[in-house]
Amino acid sequence: MLNLNYEPEVFVDDITKITEEEWQEHRRSGIGGSDVACIYRVSPWKTANELYHEKMGHQPVVEEERNWVSLEIGHRLEELVVQIFMKKTGLKPYAVRKMFRHPLYPFMVGDIDFFVEKDGEIWVLECKTSFSFNKEEWANDSIPYHYMLQGMHYMSVTNVAGVIFLCLYGNSENTFFIRTLTRDLELEEEMIELERDFWVNNVQADHEPEFYEEPDLVLEAIKKYRKIEPGKTIVLPGELEDVMKKYVQLDAKRAELESQARKVKEQIKEIYIPVQKALGQAEGGELNTGNIIYRVGYTKRVTTAINKAELEKLKLTYPDVYQEYAKTNVSNIFYIKKEEKPA
Repeated sequence: MLNLNYEPEVFVDDITKITEEEWQEHRRSGIGGSDVACIYRVSPWKTANELYHEKMGHQPVVEEERNWVSLEIGHRLEELVVQIFMKKTGLKPYAVRKMFRHPLYPFMVGDIDFFVEKDGEIWVLECKTSFSFNKEEWANDSIPYHYMLQGMHYMSVTNVAGVIFLCLYGNSENTFFIRTLTRDLELEEEMIELERDFWVNNVQADHEPEFYEEPDLVLEAIKKYRKIEPGKTIVLPGELEDVMKKYVQLDAKRAELESQARKVKEQIKEIYIPVQKALGQAEGGELNTGNIIYRVGYTKRVTTAINKAELEKLKLTYPDVYQEYAKTNVSNIFYIKKEEKPA
């Protein structure tokens, strides 16, 4: 049974007066709201293993390219999102730029966007921005699961009645979601236990979590903290033999399917040759067969590129410009090869 007789501790009085580095250092002292989805293995952006490395203060070997534009849009639109909420509800949110810590579970921390008083109770107000193609995540009064976990964490840290999520996904007040989440103490107790387990058995014990997330997310996480030593070769454990066999089989199947796909593409090209000849100089055409109309034509696509010869010319003629804007990427391409030993 959870003890609800507490007030959150304030351990950073004003987050607007600290540097980004100081803010990150404070975040490393506990688990924040956006970290919870990683612990549950449902974060779209980060694995539990990456979260462990961050809390341990390990610097990534490969720096991830942050989508600073998306982050800046979210930050700058916060005030607008709140204004829309105020217009729609008449409620008046207020910002408290502090970082809070749970007094009973000090590994739980959080800084909150806004608070609002509703029906005599204090609620957390969480502002989100999204794109229209993501609006299905909010359909039918739902809340994306990773955001729901974030809200549960904030409710627990601050001991408030609930969270109101605001999401602006377009350029008008009609493209705006308002969702409410109230406390479920049974789920909250489960969440606290999972957070405690991660903090004690992974962070404090300096023990890396295993990977259970989607393959692309896992591979990016491995690359982020992997420092390859050129020329170093090791003997791999024998239990990986089945993995190697499966990889070789699937890779052969992939090559076969790609070969089939190339042949199908060639067949498609052969088939539409007479259609293009019949189209002549026209940009589009149609064939009406009664209850079906086939429409054909050209869709203009404009791309900007520099071919290799022009790039070499730029390098020779304007080396300073080339050095400033040309970017050389070095990547390590993973492979598994099967070799038969000589008899």
